[in-house]
Amino acid sequence: MIIIGEKLNSSIPKTLAALTEHNEQFIVDTIKSQADNGADYIDINTALTGDDEIKNMKWIIELTKANCSCGIVLDSPNPQVIMECLPLCNGRKVIVNSITLSDKYDRLISAVKECGAGVICLPISDGRIPADAESRFENAAKMIEKLQSVGIAPENIYIDVLIEAVATNQDAAATTLKTVAMLTKEYKDVNTVCGLSNVSFGLPCRAKLNSAFLSMLMSAGLKAAILDAASASIADTVCIANALLGEDEYCMDYITRFRS
Repeated sequence: MIIIGEKLNSSIPKTLAALTEHNEQFIVDTIKSQADNGADYIDINTALTGDDEIKNMKWIIELTKANCSCGIVLDSPNPQVIMECLPLCNGRKVIVNSITLSDKYDRLISAVKECGAGVICLPISDGRIPADAESRFENAAKMIEKLQSVGIAPENIYIDVLIEAVATNQDAAATTLKTVAMLTKEYKDVNTVCGLSNVSFGLPCRAKLNSAFLSMLMSAGLKAAILDAASASIADTVCIANALLGEDEYCMDYITRFRS
């Protein structure tokens, strides 16, 4: 399971305040907390800072490079922002978040190929999330074909399985699980990824719900997740699921974690 820390996203009020106030200590503490708790990548999103988006993203990239060894996820709806920031990530693993089937991302796809980055793909159509797993799979297949046709390796492709809130759509979780299973069966070398906390939006006890759903997603074959890496319940769930799925030889990671 590839863990992508979600906490440096400007949609989170505390993070947005830190970006607005240029609170370097908060940013550094957040980076270290995610890294120390097992994050493989740090997601960086500064989109809600408006005209300062690029400046703030560059700032956090440098702080991330100075304070941890994690990879970097460049997260912006603006392809130009990502293209300008890609060169700053030299020497780190990088994932671009995200693209759709729209032609406006063609230049960004070329840049992704050139630097060997990963890329998160949203299998949406006409700006909408498909309601059923079959339509999501069909859109994903088109994106995988397009990316592979220009030379992007399957292991650098991440298909977002589009988690929605179960509070507003009771079938949301089941649809996502089916999408993961379909993609895992057909494209074994392509990664599936999700924004985990979306599932619990608007509900109480969010950490418990997120953890339970993560174990189900891992069982279905999910390979990566954007989540709260510093959450003890999430870390426990990943450890337990790995043991149950045969990904932890002789349960040594499980024993080490829970005996301590």
